[in-house]
Amino acid sequence: MNIVVLSDKKPGHYKQSLGIVEKMSDCRVEWLEIEFQHKWRDNLLRVITRVSAGIPLSTSIIRFLLRWSLTTSSYHAILQIQDIDLVLSTGSSVAAVNLLLGKLLNAKTVTCRRPSPIGIRHFDLAILPMLSWNSAKDRNNVCKTIGVPNPISPDILKTKQDHLKQVLQLQEGTVIGILLGGTDRYETITVEDAKQLHTICDTVAKTINAQLLLTTSRRTPTDVSNYLKSKSANADWCSLFIDPDTPSALDDPYQTILSVSDLLIVTADSFSMVCEAASSGCKVIVLSLTQKRRKQHKRCEVYRYMQEQSILTLCGLEELSREIDRILALHQQNNILRDTEKAVRAILNLFESNNKKDNGTM
Repeated sequence: MNIVVLSDKKPGHYKQSLGIVEKMSDCRVEWLEIEFQHKWRDNLLRVITRVSAGIPLSTSIIRFLLRWSLTTSSYHAILQIQDIDLVLSTGSSVAAVNLLLGKLLNAKTVTCRRPSPIGIRHFDLAILPMLSWNSAKDRNNVCKTIGVPNPISPDILKTKQDHLKQVLQLQEGTVIGILLGGTDRYETITVEDAKQLHTICDTVAKTINAQLLLTTSRRTPTDVSNYLKSKSANADWCSLFIDPDTPSALDDPYQTILSVSDLLIVTADSFSMVCEAASSGCKVIVLSLTQKRRKQHKRCEVYRYMQEQSILTLCGLEELSREIDRILALHQQNNILRDTEKAVRAILNLFESNNKKDNGTM
């Protein structure tokens, strides 16, 4: 199978597409970065594609729309694509190009997440997390996943686990990884949160002789990141503190934390990080921090569902210390989120069903 993956260069979207193609054997993958001449042309192309999605378009019109909206380099890169079976994309910005390329190359079209305003109706397959299930209705072109596909799995993480433990000079005992996100319309992390979190980390580490690994993201407020770095980076119990601007000898500090941790604590604001943690095979705590509004994001409903399915535990700072003790005392592991495998099966089934139709066996 020949696949072209359209990328908008957003890391979260890239990882979803990467997770899928990495688990598809016997396929040739070509990555194509899509850049638009102007944002307004991106937006207008989405509207045009939504209106014309069900209408047959000539090759000349499709090429005109792509040439008009994309940068010269992106358009010329598209012209080089040949013999493609599948166009895969994640996110709204590249969805219109996905559908147009599908028509141009007579290829199957697959989107991850629900692209706005185009919707999912005209894609051959839409891989939708629980966040978007309400928009799926009864469509038969939908693969429903709990979270989002990603390149994390226990097998992948275990391959370098022993080596990474040696690199970090980790001793025998419990390793806790803390993945801190940032702020959005619904919640944030404040310096007060950071102070409370540091106190909990210090107490837990000394009580159970644990080693902690912390990472912040580009969305973490600077004052929070600076506070935690000043307090934790040189603590005896902190074997790694990494932020996006800190040089590291590790190839992938984030994946290193996933690989060597027995327990992962992930802030609730980052749905993709939660899904990656839940796919790792580690025990997982999703940590809710300061709420910016009373209404919760839809992701909280998904977290509660994951908790009911024994995939993770959801708690606030007040219960964190108690939950850490409780979860580490449990002998059984969490259930693992296997959304990527489900998405891959749906894509393969799409082609198997199409082959059966072509052979007249259905």
